[in-house]
This record gives sequence, C-alpha cells and structure tokens, in this order.
Amino acid sequence: MTAIPLEDREVRYRLSKLRDLPPLPTSLKRLLEIIHTEVEVVGELESIVSYDPSLSAKVLSTANSAFYGYRKQVKTLAKAIEVLGTAQVKSICIYTLLMGIFSNGATISEAHRQMLWNHAFACSRIAVEVNRIRSWINLDEAALMGLLHDLGWIVMAAYLGEQFTDIFEIAKKKNIAPWKVETGYGLDHCKLGRYLAFRWALPEEIEAVMEFHHTPERSTSFSPEVGMMYLINVLSHSRDYPELLEEEATLVQCRKLRISEEEWEEYQEVAQRIWPEVEQLWKLLGQGPK
Repeated sequence: MTAIPLEDREVRYRLSKLRDLPPLPTSLKRLLEIIHTEVEVVGELESIVSYDPSLSAKVLSTANSAFYGYRKQVKTLAKAIEVLGTAQVKSICIYTLLMGIFSNGATISEAHRQMLWNHAFACSRIAVEVNRIRSWINLDEAALMGLLHDLGWIVMAAYLGEQFTDIFEIAKKKNIAPWKVETGYGLDHCKLGRYLAFRWALPEEIEAVMEFHHTPERSTSFSPEVGMMYLINVLSHSRDYPELLEEEATLVQCRKLRISEEEWEEYQEVAQRIWPEVEQLWKLLGQGPK
C-alpha cells in the first residue's frame, strides 16, 4: 500500500476541490436531451456528431471496421449512423466525450481506463438486452444508465489517483470487489457520482442510480431503476466475482423485482454473450491493444 487512507477531515477537504469539476460539455448535454425525447433523432444526432471532429472520426472509423460487416467504405456520417444504429452511435459519442473530460493519460493508466470503460459499456449493453426481455425503461435511457452509473470511479481516478490505484490493487490481490475496499480509505465512488450528477444537473433517476446502485435498499425514489442497475452491475462484475450472482443481497433484489430463477439465469447468459462485443468495441475506438 502506497497511499494512506484518508481521515474524514481530509476527505471533506479533497471533495471541496471537486468544485473545479468541468461543466457538462455542450455536445454531451445535447445528447442527453435527445435521449430523453423518444422521437426520431437521426438528423439531430448527425448534427451533434458533425459539430465535433473527434466524434466524427470515432463514428466513421468504427462504422468502417470489419466488425460491423459493411462491404463498402462508409464515407458519410448519415451512412455511419445507419450502419451502426443510433443507440450505438450515442454510446460511442458519450464515451468519447467523457473520455476527453476525465481520461488524461498522465492521470488514469491505460489498464484502468480499459477496465472502467469496459465495465461501463458492458453495463450499457446488458441493460439494453435485459430491457428487451423485461421492459423496465426505454432502451436509450437503459443504455445511458449503464454508461454513467459508475462515473464516480472516474472522478476518483482523476482527482484521488493514489487512493484509487491502491483500492483496485488491494481488491485484485484479495479477489474482492473494489467497492468493498474503498470504505477503508474513507471514500465512496457512489457519493462522488452523485456530486457529479448534481453538478451536471443530470435527470433525477440517473442521480439515484449513480448514488445507490450498490445500496438499493437506501434509495427512497426510483427503486425499480436503482434495483435493476444493482443487478446489471452484478452481472457485469460476475466474470471476476461470480459469487455476487448468489449473494443474498442479489437474490433480495431479484425477489423485489419479481425476477424468477429462470429469468435471472437468462440475464446471466446475456452478460456472457455481450463481453466479446464490448472488448472488440474498445479496440475499435482506438484505446485497446493494437
């Protein structure tokens, strides 16, 4: 261990520095707005992407990859959106914008960026596929909750880097989930996520999910969304921590949401299927191994 656990006074001092968190970028704000409109948004989406060169490059390069199987070169954003689908384009854009805000290479290591963003994409994809089985929210909002629910870890990595690194190293060494380690450092990525959600004026249901996705019993509003994201988070982490699938807290949430044993097994199969896609997308976005 290289970093010293922080005392309450030091935690409060460090958190006071988070007033310097960046504002919500205009492009990301527009993306979040259209996600909540439930109308045809292809034209608006193309406009957002075309306004930002980094988004345009990511979307076009991803659409032109062999992974998506389009035989001709994709030369326009309109065609790229058609090839990828609006849901995937939105996820790519949100990823790119958030990475630009927080993922300074000198602050967050490549390995940690890959870990955090693979988890975010996995949760997003699992949320969408679970929603096809059980419609608990609209597809775009399900994808968004998956992408954003763990932003508190990103904030910690960027602003409390030594403690973040130690937490994940200890979790790996002991083979336990990192959120079960962080309390020993006086930190809570869920509270950091709530702070960012408040700073960015994100919708209340997303703020609730960001704050309570590990402690759904403490949420006083949006209980179905928070409970489902708790389970989606468990599914995403189940490759590393399979014991989470059968923990009593997990089974309690299944019972609260009236999820049968058979349905829970179906969700687990979904989680296993999406990981190759998630890992391939990381490579396509230019962040994975060459």
